[in-house]
Amino acid sequence: MSENPTKNKSSDNETKKLRIQIIAGFAILIPVILSLVLILFNARMGKTLKEHTANMIHDLNRQIMVNMDGSMAVMMANASMITSDETVASYDPVSGEADSDIEAEIAETLNKYALFPEYLDFCVVYSDGSHIGMISDDLVKACGDRLYPILEKALNKTGGWTSELVSGRTSMTYLARANDSAIVVASLPSYCLVRDISDSMFMEGMNAYVADRSLVIIASTDETVTPGSYLKTDISRLVDRVNSNPQIGKNYVVDAQKMNNEWFLVITVPTDELLNPIKSVTRYALIIALVAALIAFAYVMFMTEKIVGNVSQTVNRLDVKAQTDLLTGLINKRSFEEIVDMTLGNPDDHSSYALIFMDIDNFKSVNDRCGHDVGDLVLKSFSHTIDMVFRETDIKGRLGGDEFCVLMKMTEEDHGLLVEHVEEVCRRFIDRLHRKANSARQSLPAVTSSMGAAIWEGDSEGFEELYHKADTALYASKKRGKDTWTIYGQNELEKPKSGGEE
Repeated sequence: MSENPTKNKSSDNETKKLRIQIIAGFAILIPVILSLVLILFNARMGKTLKEHTANMIHDLNRQIMVNMDGSMAVMMANASMITSDETVASYDPVSGEADSDIEAEIAETLNKYALFPEYLDFCVVYSDGSHIGMISDDLVKACGDRLYPILEKALNKTGGWTSELVSGRTSMTYLARANDSAIVVASLPSYCLVRDISDSMFMEGMNAYVADRSLVIIASTDETVTPGSYLKTDISRLVDRVNSNPQIGKNYVVDAQKMNNEWFLVITVPTDELLNPIKSVTRYALIIALVAALIAFAYVMFMTEKIVGNVSQTVNRLDVKAQTDLLTGLINKRSFEEIVDMTLGNPDDHSSYALIFMDIDNFKSVNDRCGHDVGDLVLKSFSHTIDMVFRETDIKGRLGGDEFCVLMKMTEEDHGLLVEHVEEVCRRFIDRLHRKANSARQSLPAVTSSMGAAIWEGDSEGFEELYHKADTALYASKKRGKDTWTIYGQNELEKPKSGGEE
């Protein structure tokens, strides 16, 4: 029987058509499946990264807020010193005759308590418009002849803190009443609120804002934002004014902490910047998937590992940033306390530990004489000396300011040997500071250190108890004239052996 060419041709066409359909189906289906897997994985990793970042900026925000509240508390204390001064509180040139001698005494008192060099205003304003002390042209121009009524209205409205007296909110002001006709005014430039926290912003696009109760910006690390404007709508709607919990939105991850004066410290991270590493890898994966459809299933495993690796690296970098003191590279206070508590709660067999607490003698005078930039270099140099003297396995941290702490592991079983070990390390540390101070290459101010140590030999106490002992010992070193060490529980607390003399 002869073959039917038409039928064969039709059959060939159907086979060819079916082959094309199968190839086209897989060519479309495989990239689509891969794309869906990558999109879902990207969404999951993005959510995880956002949540991790939210927790990071929440911890960072709380640390910054504590420092900022402390600075503002100093400003309030300065003003309170003035209002509590008997001469200031009793003087009233409005109802009686002005007394130049009393006013000179008040001016001297103001000068004594004007501890911030950046003060724009630090004065006493009376109800007749007269004033004693330092007052800025901006405040005088803004208030004019109604200086006292405007200040009184602002004080009654806010209870003390205001940023509305000068146009553009270029200054933050604290007001306090001295008597029925006198108000103490203390103001600093608004930028002072965020001047020292820019280095804490550990991600591109990350910014910090200080805003009042109406979420009007007073100061910001964002150079594109003008003080006096409101927070962006997609940021302000994420500000949790009640519980101070971090919030995750479409465009921003936001954490807001309420400061003691009812203002808000807001930290934001744009989600675009946060997700850029994931997005770039995903786009690359999709392009490769379209070109290599036949090896897509093998390729998705490769890309999955690549994405996980990138996300893990990003998360690890965030972890390191959150655990590390940005200036010195040592462990920060919170992480140091957690690690020490964990170490003492699960000690190695037959191991003892020494907590050595140290600070830089007269560090404030270094900052005052040489400036904070040199002070930062001194802190870095001091932390480098810690790295050089102590072992890599020792836990080294900066607790804040010029205070440092080291947890040192020891294996000696005799208490006397433990004490000798600690004394030897303290001696080497102080000797190294002395050698550095006497080095011809040393360009920084010479510094010394006071040290206090407490030995842990399997007791039930944790970080707080051990830290208290080391702090007590450090205080004893200070009383002995500094530049020495003291070990808690030894005779050195009463009749110490000077480390500097050895």
